[in-house]
Amino acid sequence: MGENKITFFKKIMASVCHYCPVCIYGRKNPQSIVGRMLHHRFHADNCPLWKAEIAVYKQGNLAP
Repeated sequence: MGENKITFFKKIMASVCHYCPVCIYGRKNPQSIVGRMLHHRFHADNCPLWKAEIAVYKQGNLAP
């Protein structure tokens, strides 16, 4: 029960963020306005797509 299972819906949400042109630009250019907005604490704490992207891609649960 304590497993952290990645659901199909979470994988879809992660894919939206992972392949979003705005998010890609922000990740490649963290010092830009877009990059600073994406890495701001408010965005990181409140964006479900960002959270799903971190859970799926950064943990190695799905190949990019």
